[in-house]
Amino acid sequence: MIEMDDNEFGVLLRPILHEDDDEDNYGNVEVAVFSNLMPHVNDEVHSQYMYLAYKMAAMLEFCEQNYEFNKLLEEYTDSMVEELGLLEEEPHEINPKSRVTGKKGNVITLDFNTKCEGEG
Repeated sequence: MIEMDDNEFGVLLRPILHEDDDEDNYGNVEVAVFSNLMPHVNDEVHSQYMYLAYKMAAMLEFCEQNYEFNKLLEEYTDSMVEELGLLEEEPHEINPKSRVTGKKGNVITLDFNTKCEGEG
């Protein structure tokens, strides 16, 4: 459940994903726009904010139809996300004293120069 305070709007994405969907395509997405009770906002201001939320909701389809705009928006978004520090954490670095001694499937065996050789 989404908890909202007074005077808040939302744009909700409901993806309908299929196993064969292309990673670069959003597939089928239902977009919903909503607002909570707004006791301190008159109808005109509410309409302006609701229109802003509609513009945000329209962005997905607009980007699909306008490749150059989409690339510009991606660059801007990447820059903003990086500036705000919202990127995923960097992968953990392997201790330089360790070394890979084996790999089977998705399991990697490391040697940390210990005497017990994984039997400790």
